[in-house]
Amino acid sequence: MHQTAPEPVPALQGNQNGASLPRNAWYSPFSFEIAGRLVRHLPHRLTRAFAAGVGSLGYRFCPDRRVALLSNLAQLNKQDASELCLACFQNFLRMLHDFCDAAAGGVPSMNNLIVARRGFEFLNEGLSRGRGTLLITGHLGAWELGGMVLAAEGFPVNVVTMQEPTRKLDVWRQEYRARFGIKTITVGADKFAFVEIIQALRRNELVAMLVDRPYLNSGVEVRFFGRQTLFSAAAARIWQHTGATIIPAFVLQLQPGRYGCYAYPSIEMDNSASTENNTQRVADVFEAIVREFPDQWYNFVPIWQP
Repeated sequence: MHQTAPEPVPALQGNQNGASLPRNAWYSPFSFEIAGRLVRHLPHRLTRAFAAGVGSLGYRFCPDRRVALLSNLAQLNKQDASELCLACFQNFLRMLHDFCDAAAGGVPSMNNLIVARRGFEFLNEGLSRGRGTLLITGHLGAWELGGMVLAAEGFPVNVVTMQEPTRKLDVWRQEYRARFGIKTITVGADKFAFVEIIQALRRNELVAMLVDRPYLNSGVEVRFFGRQTLFSAAAARIWQHTGATIIPAFVLQLQPGRYGCYAYPSIEMDNSASTENNTQRVADVFEAIVREFPDQWYNFVPIWQP
């Protein structure tokens, strides 16, 4: 246990944000399998255009998600955020298109999508410290592709994810990741998820998790784009227990069908700082990257209260 570790962290739980929206009915293994087959057998120019069109329909016919995203984007851009919001819907469907392509086509398809890899030296530096590496990312860009890229590069990758609405979807997700050599740690069903995370870090492996929405028993307040909101304290708390290296990493669309996989310098936590202050360091990094790629910030739940 790290020297500054407090009392044991309770079992990991689901998202504490009561404003979360239910998953759409199409979010199922069957839909992803059909999409993967279409993407594999039809011209990508056609299927990507179709995906963008579906995104436009989602912008029009999913009012709850549109309103939530508009409220989030308005904090970034004080002017009318409608155009940026529409671009987010379109890019989100393009991202799902490319995820289905990679999941169905394996490493060759994934390599066709990733045209830039930068910052992997930070990952190697983290592993050289011997305490494991906590990769933190968010609902920005193509986060699922990140695990595929790193596993294909030979890194030992564990992905922490929320429990899906159905057991079938959980199994499907774990199986496609396993084909890439990725291990899944599911939050919500397994009360020992925190133990699995600690064990993976002690094996000096990579553990990737989304931290822009709180899914420990409690998030902490941070200042994000000038306003107070809850942010996951998972990174700071896990660091307190392990001393793991914390590295932000994102897969960002450079143009349709072309992505860059970027790891950033490690976030140095402070032994004498509070969990809130260390989490603020994480939030500051996320804010800078979201500002650079606002049309790929797929946070379809409200971040700030009105």
